[in-house]
Amino acid sequence: MKKTALAALAGLLYTLAFPTFNLWPLIGVFAVPLLFLIDDAVPLEAFLYGLIAGIVAWGGNIYWVAYVMHIYGYLNLALSALILLIFIVYLALYFGLFAWLAGRVLKNRYAFAVIPGIWILLELIRTYAFTGFPWSLAGYALYPVTPLVQNAEWGGVYLLSGLILMANTALYKAVKRDFKPLLATVVVIALCVTWGEWRMRNYTMEGKTLKVGVCQANIPQDQKWLEQMVYPTIDIYARLTRKALGQGAEIVAWPETACNFYLFLQWMPTARVIGLTREEKAEFLIGSPAYENDQYFNRVYLIKEGLIKGYYDKTHLVPFGEYVPLPWLFKPLFGKLVQEVSDFSKARDLAPVEDIGALVCFEIVFPDLSRKLCRKGASYLVNASNDAWFKTWSTPEQHLKMAAFRAIENRRYLVMPVNHGISAIIDPMGRIVKSIGLLQEDVIVADIRKLSYQTFYTRLGPIIAWLWAIAGLTLLAMSWRKP
Repeated sequence: MKKTALAALAGLLYTLAFPTFNLWPLIGVFAVPLLFLIDDAVPLEAFLYGLIAGIVAWGGNIYWVAYVMHIYGYLNLALSALILLIFIVYLALYFGLFAWLAGRVLKNRYAFAVIPGIWILLELIRTYAFTGFPWSLAGYALYPVTPLVQNAEWGGVYLLSGLILMANTALYKAVKRDFKPLLATVVVIALCVTWGEWRMRNYTMEGKTLKVGVCQANIPQDQKWLEQMVYPTIDIYARLTRKALGQGAEIVAWPETACNFYLFLQWMPTARVIGLTREEKAEFLIGSPAYENDQYFNRVYLIKEGLIKGYYDKTHLVPFGEYVPLPWLFKPLFGKLVQEVSDFSKARDLAPVEDIGALVCFEIVFPDLSRKLCRKGASYLVNASNDAWFKTWSTPEQHLKMAAFRAIENRRYLVMPVNHGISAIIDPMGRIVKSIGLLQEDVIVADIRKLSYQTFYTRLGPIIAWLWAIAGLTLLAMSWRKP
């Protein structure tokens, strides 16, 4: 029982490091209880301890999934809870695999440097497996440590995750009276912090200045798609837009599906929006569902003076939220989840809209999407989103802080128009310049710069993370050869 409690403690510490608790120092010790448990455990035992830790960790991080499916997906509560449990167990498997694999090399003198590679490898797999779910990667917990997170420019958020596991393993070794790993880790982290401080003081942002306006209408999800809300919604955005234009905005960004109708297909409400865009010479980024060639898309239009200058269709859809995979199997159960708009189609082309790296909602948590847009010429990023699904739970804050890492990784300004959530303008250091809080209807306007510099991470991706992961695999392979 004590060992089970210790495993659960590891998971609890992981959860508490993230929003809404934000006790970020706990991420530096979360794995220590787990490492003690797997020290002398047989492989199956180690896996089970990791699984328990993972179930607690993910139960505290993604509890909201069941509520979303029940309240907005119209599934009964029992089925929603069952689906959540299955999802939690799937994610907990990564904790279990980590514990099993780390146990093979824990006694090695270089464990403090190699065990982080095992964790990184599992985070990379989680990013891509089954369409991917890179939510609450360990490195995100370090967001409040501004100088340290600047190192994401080199290895993305995965590099920060590696430093976290290095610290955890070194602390474990120190308790075992081996202080060399702790000394080495302190030196590495001190160097990273020093470089981050230097980078923040010396980074020059050379580029054309652009005044951006962000609108947040704060329309509840259960009202958003009502027919009688079409014109009131347009009125809210029109009022907020004029306020932004009055403050000199050169481009005004609306959230994901801000138009609760099919822009350019339903003429009466479309005419109202087009009329607004003709009032000024500003540009408009407007989220709207779209229908073409018998397919539905989650789209962001770039409009100026009533004319479409370009658009972006979402390329990474949310399974069971925007489409139903294997429809012959799952549609009878999950079809209602996407009924408010329709079953979206995945766009094939990931490219900037002119020089704007536009992404929609969940896409911002996938580091590679932002990176590819910046490689293709995006001078700033825009994440049009709608977090109304999550009410005032921890999700909007988690979403915001994960998005901020894309700004750091690529050294780009990030503009986040969110219908209901936390809208923000974030600078290339990941700092929030201006924001609109939960349950607020408002507009923010700020100057950003169009930037062209490409970081090491933008150019080469998570190569450092992969190298660290390969080092972990190499030591694992060597340990398996031993009798």
